[in-house]
Amino acid sequence: MSNASHIPNQFIFVWDDVFFPYPAYLAIKSAAVQCQPKRILLLKTPQLDGVENFERLRRELPCLEPVDIDLEGWLEEARLSCSKELLAAYSFLKKRRFHGSVSDLLRTLKLYLEGGIYLDTDTLTLRDLAPLRSQGGFVAEEHILVTSAVYKRASRWRYLRTGPLTAVRHLCSRLPFGEVFFLAIAPLYARAVHNAVMGFCKGHQLPKDMLLRIAENYPRRPERYPLLGPDTVQDLMAERRYPDVTVYPPRCFSPLGPTMTYQYFHLWGKRHVNALARRVVRPDTHVVHWSNNATIARSIPRNDDELRDLADKQLFARLALQAAFGPCNRSE
Repeated sequence: MSNASHIPNQFIFVWDDVFFPYPAYLAIKSAAVQCQPKRILLLKTPQLDGVENFERLRRELPCLEPVDIDLEGWLEEARLSCSKELLAAYSFLKKRRFHGSVSDLLRTLKLYLEGGIYLDTDTLTLRDLAPLRSQGGFVAEEHILVTSAVYKRASRWRYLRTGPLTAVRHLCSRLPFGEVFFLAIAPLYARAVHNAVMGFCKGHQLPKDMLLRIAENYPRRPERYPLLGPDTVQDLMAERRYPDVTVYPPRCFSPLGPTMTYQYFHLWGKRHVNALARRVVRPDTHVVHWSNNATIARSIPRNDDELRDLADKQLFARLALQAAFGPCNRSE
């Protein structure tokens, strides 16, 4: 499969479930409003047809192209040496309801086949990503506790350093102005690439290598949640050189990172929300990844009315209202 020289003007989302929450609607709507792509592919299950927030997207976004998941057909098109293993991996992951890992496989395959920008459905797109498409590929970093390399050391001391950092991050995530202290100590945490935000040209080598690695490692997925996603990207970026792949720092796509994303959902006063927005959202913050799986206890808007009611009290609602219903924020 031949490589194009740039990332095509399309977005890819995956939803491997039978319900469709309001934040997923906001993720796709904000990408459409801010980036105005030629098309947005939503890889989905057939059971999603008729679900309210999904049908609303179909009505509002002419660029949306819902695509029922057809792994066998896509693998036939890709002609990969590991096609049988990837079919087995899909069955293995679906049986165990590892929805995130199913998405890891599907997003990577579709990026390899067609190229484009992939975004998780726990993101908000804050500005136009067009300037990022003039390259072969990009990935993003976030601040985390345990990288793939640390996990694989299998040392009894590997988590000794992370215990205090876990406690400090937990406190920072819940205290007023906790983000100020966290951003000051963020260099103490590991900076590692992830796969919640990625962009590649068609046929790029990195997603191909990711698929080969997923086919090899999927039986060990029950041991570790990020194995087929962030761990795979981290391992490959460490093992091989991909000279046309840009790595963006945390402030560009994950300014707070896991657990700290509680700060997006606390209810504050308007002045505090304004100050929080200035500290967290920088001029080069393109997307906010708010880490749904790491933000369990929170007040998430469920509809437009709740979003507007919370916009002066909650950073997530403020950003979502501007991103999904405001003007396009062009990147220079």
